[in-house]
Amino acid sequence: MTTTDTNPQMVPPAAAPGATPNPAPAPAKPARGRAMSWAAYALSTWHWRHPHPAWGTLNAAGATLGAASIAAAAQVPGPFAAIGGALGAAGAVAAGMADDLPGHRLLWRGCCWMMPGAWATTALMTDAVWSGWAVGTLAAGTAGFGTVATAIGRSRRRRAANAQQHAAAMDAAARRDRLAAVWEARIARVTDVKVRVRNVQGWATRTGFTLDADLPAGGATWRDIARRTEGLAADARLPHGCEVTVEPGDSRGAVLLHVSTVNALAQDHYLDDYSLLSINNPLAIGPLRNGEQAVINLRYACGVLVGQTDSGKTNQLQTINTQLVRCVDTLVWQIDLAGGGLSRPWVTPYAEGRAPRPAVDWVATNIGEAEIMVRAAIEIINGRKPAYQQRMRAANDDKIPVGPDLPEIVIVVDEIKTVPPHIVNMLAQISDTGRAAGVRTLCCALRATDDYLPIAIKEQARIRIGMRVTDEKELNYLFGWKYNIDAEAAPYQGCGFLLAGNPGEAAPMPFKGYRTDPNRIDAAAVAVAPWRPDLDATSAQLAGKVAVKGTRPYADRWARTMPTLFTDPITITPPATTPTTPPPAPTVGSTPAVGGAGADIAHLFDPIPGDTLDAALDRFKTIAARNINELGIDMTAALNHLNPVPELLTRALEATDANGGRIHTGELATRLDMDPATLGAELGRLLREVGVERHNATGSVRIGEAVKPGYHSATLRDAIDAYRTGGQRAA
Repeated sequence: MTTTDTNPQMVPPAAAPGATPNPAPAPAKPARGRAMSWAAYALSTWHWRHPHPAWGTLNAAGATLGAASIAAAAQVPGPFAAIGGALGAAGAVAAGMADDLPGHRLLWRGCCWMMPGAWATTALMTDAVWSGWAVGTLAAGTAGFGTVATAIGRSRRRRAANAQQHAAAMDAAARRDRLAAVWEARIARVTDVKVRVRNVQGWATRTGFTLDADLPAGGATWRDIARRTEGLAADARLPHGCEVTVEPGDSRGAVLLHVSTVNALAQDHYLDDYSLLSINNPLAIGPLRNGEQAVINLRYACGVLVGQTDSGKTNQLQTINTQLVRCVDTLVWQIDLAGGGLSRPWVTPYAEGRAPRPAVDWVATNIGEAEIMVRAAIEIINGRKPAYQQRMRAANDDKIPVGPDLPEIVIVVDEIKTVPPHIVNMLAQISDTGRAAGVRTLCCALRATDDYLPIAIKEQARIRIGMRVTDEKELNYLFGWKYNIDAEAAPYQGCGFLLAGNPGEAAPMPFKGYRTDPNRIDAAAVAVAPWRPDLDATSAQLAGKVAVKGTRPYADRWARTMPTLFTDPITITPPATTPTTPPPAPTVGSTPAVGGAGADIAHLFDPIPGDTLDAALDRFKTIAARNINELGIDMTAALNHLNPVPELLTRALEATDANGGRIHTGELATRLDMDPATLGAELGRLLREVGVERHNATGSVRIGEAVKPGYHSATLRDAIDAYRTGGQRAA
């Protein structure tokens, strides 16, 4: 299964519950102790076989010099050294031949004895062992032989490593072949389908593998194998918590079997990334067994989330809420008729004055407010497409392209069993008709039964998430009976099964949802507040058509909702518009600082995977235009951040202004400490990139009586303005 990695932080921080503390650093050794250790190491490795090939050459040189000195003191005749070298060479060659060494290795061994013998013979016969020429030739020969020995050693190690890798590859291929044969027999034995496994791919997490197999002729399908996954796991004697999942392969005649051999769902994973996302891209909700991301895409699909009490359903729902509020092109509307516990953490920072706006756009905590909300959504669905025909035509799409200026609306419903039937019917209508208008639903239930989860809601949900349940029949009701899901494959709190495509296209995959907590929700609500989008004016006007006695349906939503969310009287205090010290930007793996007035302008420039430059500019302009006064944004600095001006242009303009508005190229090069030819070529390239032409065809400048190539301040200033406004052409 191919997934998009949008949450690289997949391990808990060291301070979080369940994290592994960092080990204490070992005490540093004193300098004297380190010196003694190095000396002991040097002495312990001073022998004829050393880790580095050059050590042997140094040993041989030292031994030759020592032996020659002793022989000279004993007045040994020179020819005896030659005889010793010849005997050593003969012995080395004979030993090499016994080991079947190639000819070049035998020649090398012989030379290693003959050359020292020849040097010692010459030194003894001239009685000049310690003379300059003798020591010099010995040092030169040692350096040459050491270099050759090093090259030979490296080549030998490389050949050994290649041989080891080849042997490992052959062994792995043999193991894969054996594993493929075992599973071919197992699948035939358990399912009566005789497949041919063409590839076995181990998972990077070393917790299982995937079998890519071809189905036999005769009409067998992957579903024939999917019905017996529990039997396959039992036949393979997999540990508890491990299972086999099946999905279609790259064609109708292929099948993929994912076999987990280690239970990788026991560990908690934390979501601490609050950077920008887009509803147009998949949202990660936790890791799968194989280490890849479990992702959902709510841009065009509706979803349902089911889980019994203490299964981690609420935690999973808040994880999805976290990902949704990070989207700069999505508004989250929440229906929580069980007291508002789901929504209160997302609104608290706004109510306490720590955030410029709520992270969620609308909350319904009673039946009356829920009805206003869903009726407003239906009005928006009915009116958006006619109002944005030109936008769809420009995008060549029959669905409205969403963005920060026209955000998607996702209605999150907690405990749909508590919602009256007439509102459930309207939610089903939204699921049926809201796709093209950018209005989707995500409904949650305690159980996957028709009295808890209405069929009309379930059937329109392409994204289905089932957390831990007691009765496997509920999972079969949620996903379909053809999968025969084993609930033991998700035994821990926070584990579940995800079906993120059309039912029947793929099998539900076990995953472990990201762990969140009230502190992380609070941090996320503060971090995302500055870039939360506004409902577009057309949709706000359409929502205003709902008849509500005494108040405006959309504009007065918080005046109606705040008293139900907070029982104590609360006065909403907007945060300071100009903080003295801007809080730092939230980064991956750290909790964002809590601060007011939009936290940090840098968030507006964070890239979103899949964005084009035009989309990023459009997003920035929409958000910045809304927050210019609220956040105290310096638009000039912001545009410079988005479209940086080359430093060379800035320096050239300063030098030209200092020279009276015009300057020769040679003078400018002197002031900038550059080569004139290089300066001219680089400035010419920068001007061409933004389409700025010189003041005349030659670019010549008259200063006094001299007419030479140069630049005017106006030319450089035009180029800088073009860079700031995004005029740079694509390379």
